[in-house]
Amino acid sequence: MPRKDKTSGFFRDIAQAPSTAQERTDAAVKLIRETEAETRADLTARLRAARIARKGAGPASAAPPAKANARD
Repeated sequence: MPRKDKTSGFFRDIAQAPSTAQERTDAAVKLIRETEAETRADLTARLRAARIARKGAGPASAAPPAKANARD
Protein backbone atom coordinates (compact mmCIF):
# COMPACT_ATOMS: atom_id res chain seq x y z
CA MET A 1 0.00 0.00 0.00
CA PRO A 2 1.49 3.38 -0.92
CA ARG A 3 2.27 5.90 1.80
CA LYS A 4 -0.18 8.75 2.21
CA ASP A 5 2.45 11.32 3.07
CA LYS A 6 4.41 12.77 0.19
CA THR A 7 7.71 13.05 2.05
CA SER A 8 10.58 10.74 1.39
CA GLY A 9 14.02 10.36 2.80
CA PHE A 10 15.42 11.10 6.21
CA PHE A 11 13.40 14.25 7.09
CA ARG A 12 9.80 13.07 7.15
CA ASP A 13 8.60 16.10 9.16
CA ILE A 14 9.25 18.47 6.26
CA ALA A 15 6.36 18.32 3.80
CA GLN A 16 6.95 18.98 0.15
CA ALA A 17 5.18 21.85 -1.58
CA PRO A 18 2.19 20.85 -3.73
CA SER A 19 3.25 20.43 -7.34
CA THR A 20 0.13 19.75 -9.39
CA ALA A 21 -2.90 21.99 -9.74
CA GLN A 22 -5.03 19.48 -7.85
CA GLU A 23 -2.56 19.37 -4.96
CA ARG A 24 -2.42 23.18 -4.80
CA THR A 25 -6.22 23.34 -4.74
CA ASP A 26 -6.38 20.68 -2.03
CA ALA A 27 -3.81 22.56 0.05
CA ALA A 28 -5.78 25.80 -0.30
CA VAL A 29 -9.03 24.08 0.67
CA LYS A 30 -7.37 22.48 3.68
CA LEU A 31 -6.03 25.85 4.83
CA ILE A 32 -9.44 27.50 4.42
CA ARG A 33 -11.24 24.70 6.27
CA GLU A 34 -8.75 24.78 9.15
CA THR A 35 -9.11 28.57 9.44
CA GLU A 36 -12.90 28.35 9.44
CA ALA A 37 -12.82 25.56 12.03
CA GLU A 38 -10.67 27.71 14.31
CA THR A 39 -13.07 30.64 13.84
CA ARG A 40 -16.07 28.43 14.71
CA ALA A 41 -14.29 27.06 17.78
CA ASP A 42 -13.50 30.60 18.98
CA LEU A 43 -17.10 31.69 18.45
CA THR A 44 -18.40 28.61 20.27
CA ALA A 45 -16.12 29.29 23.22
CA ARG A 46 -17.21 32.95 23.43
CA LEU A 47 -20.90 32.06 23.22
CA ARG A 48 -20.51 29.31 25.83
CA ALA A 49 -18.74 31.73 28.20
CA ALA A 50 -21.46 34.34 27.67
CA ARG A 51 -24.20 31.76 28.31
CA ILE A 52 -22.52 30.59 31.52
CA ALA A 53 -22.07 34.18 32.67
CA ARG A 54 -25.71 34.96 31.92
CA LYS A 55 -26.90 31.88 33.82
CA GLY A 56 -24.69 32.82 36.75
CA ALA A 57 -26.05 36.38 36.87
CA GLY A 58 -29.69 35.29 36.56
CA PRO A 59 -32.09 34.42 39.38
CA ALA A 60 -31.11 31.67 41.78
CA SER A 61 -34.13 29.57 40.84
CA ALA A 62 -34.05 28.60 37.20
CA ALA A 63 -37.40 26.76 37.42
CA PRO A 64 -40.08 28.10 35.05
CA PRO A 65 -42.99 29.91 36.72
CA ALA A 66 -45.97 27.72 37.55
CA LYS A 67 -49.00 28.16 35.31
CA ALA A 68 -52.11 29.56 36.91
CA ASN A 69 -55.05 27.17 36.83
CA ALA A 70 -57.73 28.73 34.57
CA ARG A 71 -60.64 27.05 36.47
CA ASP A 72 -59.81 28.54 39.86
